[in-house]
Amino acid sequence: MNQEEGVSSSWRYRDVAWLLIAVAAVMQVARVLGVAAVHGEHPFLSANDRSRWAAIAALIEDGKWEIDRVIDITGSNGKSKNWSSIDIVRHRGADGREHFYSSKPPLLTALYAAICKPVTMLTGKKLTQEPFLIGRVVILLVNVIPLVLWWIWFYRWLENNVSDAWTRFVLLNAALWGTFLTTFAATLSNHLHAALFFTMSLAMLWQIKRNAEQDRSQPWTLWIACGVCSGLTVACELPALAWAAAAGVILLFVDWKKLLFGYGLGGAVVAVAFLAATISAHNDWRPPYAHRGLGANIATIPKAPDSAAPAIEDVMEQANKRGYSLTDQTKVIPARLTGVLQFIDESVGQRVAVNTKDDSWFIYDWDDWYDFPKSYWLPGNKKGVDLGEKDPWMYLVHFLVGHHGIFSVTPIWLLSMVGAWLWVRQRPSTRFTWAGIRQFAISDAGVASALVAVSIACFVFYATRVVEDRNYGGVSSGFRWVFWLIPGWLWLCVPAVESASRSKALRILVSLLLLLSIFSATIPWPNPWTHPWPYRIVIWLYPES
Repeated sequence: MNQEEGVSSSWRYRDVAWLLIAVAAVMQVARVLGVAAVHGEHPFLSANDRSRWAAIAALIEDGKWEIDRVIDITGSNGKSKNWSSIDIVRHRGADGREHFYSSKPPLLTALYAAICKPVTMLTGKKLTQEPFLIGRVVILLVNVIPLVLWWIWFYRWLENNVSDAWTRFVLLNAALWGTFLTTFAATLSNHLHAALFFTMSLAMLWQIKRNAEQDRSQPWTLWIACGVCSGLTVACELPALAWAAAAGVILLFVDWKKLLFGYGLGGAVVAVAFLAATISAHNDWRPPYAHRGLGANIATIPKAPDSAAPAIEDVMEQANKRGYSLTDQTKVIPARLTGVLQFIDESVGQRVAVNTKDDSWFIYDWDDWYDFPKSYWLPGNKKGVDLGEKDPWMYLVHFLVGHHGIFSVTPIWLLSMVGAWLWVRQRPSTRFTWAGIRQFAISDAGVASALVAVSIACFVFYATRVVEDRNYGGVSSGFRWVFWLIPGWLWLCVPAVESASRSKALRILVSLLLLLSIFSATIPWPNPWTHPWPYRIVIWLYPES
């Protein structure tokens, strides 16, 4: 073999890797430039992302969070309200009247709007007037470019930390084609950005522990940035609190002062921003999904014998004493919550909730933001997976290995389970002392253990939710609530794929797992907001179930 051939062997692998990244990037750009809803009025593919886009448009064009005007925009036929969404809530605004709002936590929406605003200024177009132009440009900026940068970072990390070329090739292709992060690149959602922020926090944690292992200096900026990224992950996915806590435990064994005043400070900044955005949008520190019950008890009135409801005049009197302005147009209708009545006055856009206990009627501020006329979330309106899986064990089975299964739809993650065991098996042989625990915590085995613990915590969290929340993430091509963990699962796969590379039979098995994952992740490219292919088969075979 001559010198040129020797060089080309190494060069060819790198060239193929960069070519794969370039091809994947071009395909995602092409997807975004061609994305369009079925009615052809805009490029927004589901109620989920329309909810965010409506809030973005309201912020930029109206300077407020109320989306009443936007969701009333009709299409070219003059009838269809194509900006409307089921992912909306209604509650009292600053003017005392009820308005519609996006149900999505507002911090990420505000960040999207901050990026969208310059695009509208440069083009001289409004989002609601030119949704294809503005929407596609924003998706390229907030989704595709960060995703491509993540691919490049991951490839460079593989080059620097994984010696086996076949392992690098498999994991790069998994990142490019075999996960739902790529699938969701053409639509606005919190899941892609949660995964990106999680990647950054994991990378910074990795660097901090490496510095500790090698007794190198620990810049305060690195700790603060790690806290900010962990906090942003939580802002995108609430269960990521488990990761923020697990990372904090690991960092405790490195430097408790920098944990408190570096990592903690970074997380606190995000928490303040999250609360500020929520209060700005809803005049309440709790996000919309926390408003699905009764509000504060504002009054109590005696209950007449055998009365089915209190007198409207009595409720109006008590409510109006406490800042309401209900009129004689107030009506009584059942609420979404069992046993609750709503006294609603559409003329002033106000209402209160009433229920009974013992010999009294209790009047509450209205706090069920998902209950409003024609709401999708009213009894009898929900359908399909949104009805919720009644059996939590069945739910756990199906989102792990069933028709929405993390490990059945994308079986590449079976390798992460094997890899986690291999990571932990490589743990340093230490004694149960502070020094020994510290050595384990800042080792790769410690990080792997943290990722496994966080994954299990998320599985338990979702399996134990109330029935209405056990809906597999709604109409979605995967169990989207755990997508943010994908970068960590890819890292867990490393030792498993490396071990498999030594056997032809295992290489074939790994390739089959990768190909099936790619199959599952690319089928829904036209619209990620569709059911996984196994679930579609179940519906086809058992349409009445």
